Amino acid sequence: MKKIKRVTVSINIEVDLEFRRIASSKMLFQTGWYSKAIEEAMLLWIKEQKKNF
Repeated sequence: MKKIKRVTVSINIEVDLEFRRIASSKMLFQTGWYSKAIEEAMLLWIKEQKKNF
């Protein structure tokens, strides 16, 4: 069973709108699309940062 953590963040409105626009078109508004897109973005960021260590 996958553990889920609820988080609250504050980000620039324009960044959020652009992210939602692109993510929603990719994820096709499937259930949980925003959470899935955020998780994917975080995993990509982590992978990129690990390259620099």
